[in-house]
This record gives sequence, structure tokens and C-alpha cells, in this order.
Amino acid sequence: MGLTDALFTGTSGLRSLGHGMSVVGDNVANLNTTAFKGSRVSFSDIMAQSINTASGSGQLGRGATLQALYPIFTQGSFESTANPTDLAIAGNGFFIVADPRTTGRVFYTRDGQFMIDKEGYLVNAAGLRVQGWRIDEATGDITGAITDIRIDRSSPPVKTSLVDVITNLNAEVERNVTINTTGTSPPVTFGDNYITDTNKVTLWGKWDATLATPLATTDYDYRTSLYIYDSLGTPHEITVYYKAANLVTTNGTTPVYEFLVTCNPNEDLRKNADGTDLSEKKGVLMYGMLEFDTQGNVKNFLNVYRYGWYATNNQYQLVRIVNDSGIPQVPPNDDFANSTYFSTTIGALGANSYPIFIADFLGIKVAPNGNEDPAATLNLQPIELNFGYYYDGTSWRSETVRTTQYSAPFATLFYDQNGYGPGTLESIAADNEGRITGYYSNGRVIPLWMVALANFNAPERLQKVGGNLFKETTHSGPPVTGKPGTNGLGTIAPNSIEQSNVDLGEQFVKMIIFQRGFQADARIITVSDSMLEELINLKR
Repeated sequence: MGLTDALFTGTSGLRSLGHGMSVVGDNVANLNTTAFKGSRVSFSDIMAQSINTASGSGQLGRGATLQALYPIFTQGSFESTANPTDLAIAGNGFFIVADPRTTGRVFYTRDGQFMIDKEGYLVNAAGLRVQGWRIDEATGDITGAITDIRIDRSSPPVKTSLVDVITNLNAEVERNVTINTTGTSPPVTFGDNYITDTNKVTLWGKWDATLATPLATTDYDYRTSLYIYDSLGTPHEITVYYKAANLVTTNGTTPVYEFLVTCNPNEDLRKNADGTDLSEKKGVLMYGMLEFDTQGNVKNFLNVYRYGWYATNNQYQLVRIVNDSGIPQVPPNDDFANSTYFSTTIGALGANSYPIFIADFLGIKVAPNGNEDPAATLNLQPIELNFGYYYDGTSWRSETVRTTQYSAPFATLFYDQNGYGPGTLESIAADNEGRITGYYSNGRVIPLWMVALANFNAPERLQKVGGNLFKETTHSGPPVTGKPGTNGLGTIAPNSIEQSNVDLGEQFVKMIIFQRGFQADARIITVSDSMLEELINLKR
């Protein structure tokens, strides 16, 4: 009967609009929920019932039902915070969080209110661990697979491998030292594995570690010092001495500046095969000469030596790495860098094309015939010395900041080294590429992690599981992961949290519409009831 159909039609409207009001209520209730995505409901008519009419078959509607209910992933506004672990996504994508208690339980969220737990993991309020890639400190790029982000609370020590010492050496200083290499019995001789300086004319010859002051103040024109670190993070003072001299060879007289790189003799643990130390030459790490051009720039490095292991004599001995023409040369075959003592050859120049000297602050156990302790070889510390000049294969080329010889007072213009002592985490920061950087008490600034983002072909089909979390479904498709700002993914807004995208005015308008529709459907039921009452009264 038509009146009964009208009752059920009105009931369907009440049911549908009631669900619609529930959606509005949920949206309004989550107005202040971080990164909440409001839902939208749509209605459709129920399949019509066919009836016969005077003009033929007709269709009679049977009311309304819910057609779809899904979240709207529009961008919410950002709120700035002082918390460095608060992150927001500007654009598409979701953070990936995993449940550490169950393998494979992965969820997705727009809520970037994270914190660091007691174990160092970056987690959300529920303890789910944020996922990302570890960053390789050397390359600055991501490495490995996506995994739990864990912030290192401490920074291990890094031994120094590069020293920068940039000075101005006074061009007007008196050159009262003559290094004579001529004659049948020259006072000074530079060979490949030794320096003969019987009269102690050179800085190397004058150095005497057996004295309280190995080098007297009258023996040099200028000195500069800095600290470097060994593999345990212990600091060691390195001092570079300079002396203006005239180098006399068979080709004539060349004005040069000698340089001598030294450390504290008491910290120099290099020993000969018989266990003896380097005696009066303890602490000497490198010796050489600088030849300048008329513009005050280094023209050549001359006669540069370092101490190497001389296998023939089972002892440390000078090894020339730059010859008397300014050309780097491969260390002799019996230098320790080419012997069985070390597995990797250490050439005259390092990766940056600077000369290398070698220090040992931890004690290398030297034994003859290749019977060395392999673990002890890790104590070897090759260090590049940068005066602002590198060898390009044919000549020494200057850099922007470089050692000079100008008519100006001696001065250390810049010095630096790349080693660090141990440190603890002081703070972290994130950038818009999702890179998390740690700031440590030893001065290191280390890129640690990159936050991973994921997106879906149909994010509206994700399943809500509460706690601002979504779960993958067959209808959403698999996640497509990537770095922030790539592959259609949004960027990261650090020190920010995303607000709910619910528009309160829009929700109130829908509330009015649903309310009026509910009232109208209720009238259908009450009027149909009145009509049925009149029908029943016909019997009276």
C-alpha cells in the first residue's frame, strides 16, 4: 500500500540524515585534532520500485541511502612550535610509523607530533616508531633500507686526517741561514731516505727532543700551533715552525722558507724494531721547504720528508715525498707504507693532493719480517697538510685561502682540522627535505636521518584505525615511498604541526541542511500516520 511505502521512505531519510549528522558531529568534535582530515558524506536514492500507471509502467522512489563516506585530504593550516621534532607535511604524503611490538604492523599518519623516547627512537604519542633512511655522513645521501629512526645520543671521536694551516710569512725578514748542498763534502745533503746535516743548520738538524726545549726561539722565525685528535679523541698539539733561509744548490741560490711539523716528543710513540724511540728526533712529523714566486705565492714544495718505517734497517727513518725539483715522488719500496706492515699504500699525497705526514699517538707494535700485530696498524694516523696549495699532476696550484709571503708581519690567517673528540647530543633540527641533523657538544654537526614519506593512488580508501592513523587496504593500493619533495610527495615544515582541515562554517551549514531535511522526513512519517488514521476511521 502507498501509505506504508511512504513510512519506510521517510524512515530511510531519517536514517541517512542521521548518519550525515554523525559525520558532521565527528568533524566538529575533531576540530582541534592534529592533522585530522574531515569526512564528507554523499547520498543516493534507493533502487526505485516499478508500478503500473494509466500511461504504462512507472517507477516509485523508495527513499535515500548513504552512497559514500570518505575523508578529504586537503591541506590543513600549520601551527609553529618550539619543539624540533614537530614536523608537518606541506603537500601530499604520510609519515610512516611502525609498531615495535609486532613485526610488519605499519601505519600512516599526517600527525607529526613526534618525540624521542628513552631508547633514542623518534616516536609518536602511541610509541610507534617513525621510519626513515640513515644518512651517510661522507656523501650526505641516504643509505640502506627504510628503518626505525634512532637518534645517536653521543658522537664518537674522529681522528684527524686533514690539517689546514694558512699563514703569512714575512718577506722582509733577514735570511741569516744558508743551507749549502754543494761541494764534494756538502754540509747538508738531501737524499731519498735521509738528511745529512752535521752542522745542524736546518730546522730538522736543530731539533733535539732530548732537551727541555727541542727548538730554541732563536732557531726559527715564526711558529703556529693547533690541536688534532687521535682515534680515541685525545687532543694533541701540533706545532709548525718556519725559518727563512737561502738554499744553495749547483743551480744557484734560492730563497726559501723551511717548515718543520712537530708534536710533543712525549706523545710520539713511534719506536724502532728493538723497542727504542726516535731519540733526539722524537716529535718530528714532517720537514720541507717552501719556494715563493714574486707574487708571494708558493711556487714549489722542496725536499719534503716524513718519518716512515725503513724495513731494511728495521727502524723509522726519513722518507722523501717531494724531491728537490718540487715533484711528489712515490715513497721508496722499503718505506712502511709499501711494506707488509700496512695493507694499504700511503702515497706522498692524500685524497686532496696535499702532502701527508704520519703520526702515532697510540703505539704501533713494530716487529721485523712482517710479524706485526694487524690490530695495531689501526693506530697509524696519516694526516694531510694543507698550506693552501695542491698538486695538480704537473705543478703546485693555489687555492683561494693560501699561505703567502708578503711584506707584512708574520700572522696565522686560518687554521683548522677535521678531527673531533667525543661528544654528546645537545640538540637536533630538521629541514624541509626531511633531513634530521644532530648538534653535539664536541662541535660536530652530523646529518643523521631522512624522514621517509609514503603516498597512495587512492588515499581516500585508507582505513582509519584511530589515533590519527591510517592503514593500507586493497582499495587504497600499495604505498609509494620516497624522500620528501620527490615523486609528488610534499616537503617537510619543521617546528610545525598541521591543524585539522575542518571548516567550522561549512559544517554548521551542513548541520542546518541535515536538520531541516530530518524535520521534513519526520513530517512525512507523521502525515502518513495521520492518513492511515483517517483510513482506519472509515470503518467507524
